[in-house]
Amino acid sequence: MAGQKSKKANRINIKNAVYCVLQTDESEGTTYGDVKSLSPAMQVQLTTSLATGVLHGDGVQQENIARITGIAMVLDVNKIPIEDRAIILGNKYENGILEEVAGDEAPYIAVGYEVPETNGCKELIWLLKGRAQPYNSNVQQSTENINFSTDSVTINFIPRDSDGRLRFFGDTANAELTEEQVTKWFKTGPSVPPTPGA
Repeated sequence: MAGQKSKKANRINIKNAVYCVLQTDESEGTTYGDVKSLSPAMQVQLTTSLATGVLHGDGVQQENIARITGIAMVLDVNKIPIEDRAIILGNKYENGILEEVAGDEAPYIAVGYEVPETNGCKELIWLLKGRAQPYNSNVQQSTENINFSTDSVTINFIPRDSDGRLRFFGDTANAELTEEQVTKWFKTGPSVPPTPGA
């Protein structure tokens, strides 16, 4: 097809889940702390929140519109380290002990991950401003076989105050995304998307 900039690539995995704490989000811009590894990722489910509206006239629909207002992420990972869990959920961590107190408030964070694809391609994702919900744990004993227990955390993302952005999304199947941008993607927090030569 003439003018096609993306080659065929299909998603086959998820890896390299990372996060960073949002430090400031004001009209002048958004800043983040250091990017940290989260845990070996198993699955990500994203559900968009929508504002919808339908306008009727002369007995038929004249307008039907939907706008995204947020994104809910359910992230399944092997096991979130205790010190990272404390940061993500806003708990106290000291001397190897995590303390949960009623009323603890999770900070806003950004979460990124990579989606390997066929043909040597990959998608790169940053979700920019979300708060984690306290999450449940389900552990079970081993019987005839070993049963692994994993962590699942729900994070609700909202638009940033500085620019209204929710997510950055790149795909190496698209010829316009440069190797330089890919290399920079997870080096720092996603204040702005990486640009060539910047």
